[in-house]
Amino acid sequence: MKLKMREVLKMDVYKLVLCLAILGGVGCHQWKPKTDDPRSIHLQALDRIARPVLEHLSRGDLATAMINQTLPGAPGIILCPSYRLSAAFGRLFAGIAPWLELGADSTTEGQMRAEYINLTMKAFHNVFMNESCTDFIHWNQCHAIIVEAAYVGHTLLRMPTIVKAMPDGLKLKMATNIQTTYKMGESVSNNWCNFPSILQAGLWYHNLSNRTDYIYEAIKLQESWYKGDGAYGDGVHFHFDQYNSYVMHPLLVDAVSVCAMKNDPMGAKHACLLKRMQRWAVVQERMIHPDGSYLIVGRSEHYRFGAFQSISQLALQGQLPANLPKGKARTALTAVISRFLSNPDNFIDGWLSAGVNGHQPSMMNPYGDTGALYLVSLGLLQLGLPATDPFWTDPAINCTQAQIWQEGKDVGLTLDEAYDGPVC
Repeated sequence: MKLKMREVLKMDVYKLVLCLAILGGVGCHQWKPKTDDPRSIHLQALDRIARPVLEHLSRGDLATAMINQTLPGAPGIILCPSYRLSAAFGRLFAGIAPWLELGADSTTEGQMRAEYINLTMKAFHNVFMNESCTDFIHWNQCHAIIVEAAYVGHTLLRMPTIVKAMPDGLKLKMATNIQTTYKMGESVSNNWCNFPSILQAGLWYHNLSNRTDYIYEAIKLQESWYKGDGAYGDGVHFHFDQYNSYVMHPLLVDAVSVCAMKNDPMGAKHACLLKRMQRWAVVQERMIHPDGSYLIVGRSEHYRFGAFQSISQLALQGQLPANLPKGKARTALTAVISRFLSNPDNFIDGWLSAGVNGHQPSMMNPYGDTGALYLVSLGLLQLGLPATDPFWTDPAINCTQAQIWQEGKDVGLTLDEAYDGPVC
C-alpha cells in the first residue's frame, strides 16, 4: 500500500496519524542494517541519531531528558532556556526532512518512515502549539535562536508535502513565532546573514510570508565576500573551516532556488551560484580518506559529517558535477558514515557525544551544547532519494584519495583545476 502525497494533502493531522497506524507506522521499526548496503548504513545512522530526539519531542519531554554537554572550562554560556531544545529540533529536522518527504509505504523502510512522520506531527505540535509542554519553544528568548529558526525554514523547503499536511493553525503559529527572530539576524557581518534569508525562503515557498529583503541582503553580502575557487569568506575574511558547507553554499543556493520558482529576478543567479557550490563539493570529496577519516580544520568540527552537506545536498537535488560521479560521492559519504557508526563513543546513553571521533568535549565550541551536535544530520540529505535512484544503484567508485594512494595505478583521474567563474 502506497501512501500518495496528494492524498496526504487532503488529510488533517489526525486522519494522517490514523492512516499511518493502519500502515503499521506507529509502532517501533528500529532500523536493522545490512552491513554491505550503503543505503542501509545511512539509514542506521539516521535512526541512531534521530530516534531519541523525536521520541522525546513527541512526548514533550526532550528539554528535560537530553543531557547537557559543554566545553570543559568554558564560562558556561547559557544562551537562553530554549536554545538547546531549539537547536536539536531545527538542526535534526533540516537533515532528515528529505527522507520524511518520501512518505510512507509497505516496505520496512517505509513503515519506519510512517512512524517517524507520526512522531514529527506530534513534535511540531508540542514545539509550536502546546504552551503547557516543557518542549514549547519561545523563539524570541535570545539572539542565537535565529540560527535554529533558520533550520526550521530550511526544513519547510525540504519536506513541503509533510508541511502542507499540517493543520493550518499550526502552520500559522509556526510562521508567526519563527518570524520573531528576524531582528536577531540584522546588521550581521558573517555567515549569519544566510539565516534570516533561508527562513524567509521557507515561509515564502509556502505562501506564509512574501518578504524577500533578507534574501536580497544575503545574496549581496555573500557576493561581496566571494574569494574564488568555490570559497566564500565568512564576512570579509576567509576562514579555513567547513562553514562554506555548513551554511553558505546550501542556504544561499536554496534561497535563490525559491526566487527562481517565484519568478523573482534574483532567481537568475542560481546557475552561477550552483557552479561555485559544485566546485566546493569536489574539494570536499578530496578531503575524505579511504578509511572514512577526513581533514579536520577550523571550528565546529564536532558537527561531524554534517560538514559534507554540500555533497549531500547536490546529490539530493541531482546536481553533482561530472567530475564527482554519483558512485564516488556515495562511496565517500558511506566511508565517513560507517566510520562514525563504528565508534560506540559517538553516543552517550543514546545521545550524540561531544566530539568528532568519540567523546572529545575539548572540541566543543564555547557557545555550543548537546542540541547543536545534531547538525550532523545535514550529511544525510541523500536519503531523500528513493532506493532506486542512480545515486544508490550506480557502480561504486573509490573516493579520490583511495584511487591515488591505494589503487597505485593511473585510473584516469581528471586533473583538478580551480574554478574561476564569473561574478554572479
